[in-house]
Amino acid sequence: MFKMTIGLYFLCWLCATIVLACSDKKADKCKPPFHIYEKNCYYIKRDKVSADEAFARCSRMGAYLANFETLEEAMLMKQKLKRMNSGIHFYIGGRNINRRKPGGDWRWIRNGKMMKMTYHAFGAGQPDGSDRSPQDCMFFYAGERYTFHDVGCDNGMNHGGYICEK
Repeated sequence: MFKMTIGLYFLCWLCATIVLACSDKKADKCKPPFHIYEKNCYYIKRDKVSADEAFARCSRMGAYLANFETLEEAMLMKQKLKRMNSGIHFYIGGRNINRRKPGGDWRWIRNGKMMKMTYHAFGAGQPDGSDRSPQDCMFFYAGERYTFHDVGCDNGMNHGGYICEK
């Protein structure tokens, strides 16, 4: 009985240690200015910059422009942005890697790796970039209740906030 009690105490201690270690890792990963939202670690910044500048700023923080690999993730963030009611567009990590392909070839970019998008939540008439009018970056467009829009990456015209993810 004594051995069994010690064994149970040890097992409970071990389980508690593992749980604390896992939660500490999540907390270490998501320190201010980042915040956990729907199980992911985001930083939403309202500075108005180009897509290329947004990419660089996230990178300098050890992060990347946010990837929304599922439609559910994108819709949850869309709702958060609508509640913020800022009227600002927000750059995210989608990039078109082939503007010659009709509709483009859109990928999520994360730390130098690309992942093909499995869904498209673009607004009406989007994406509409071309060789003559390259629009290879993506943001949540405030003018259409935060649908995805393709935009120029550094043309001096499209400035918006950005969402970094760790």
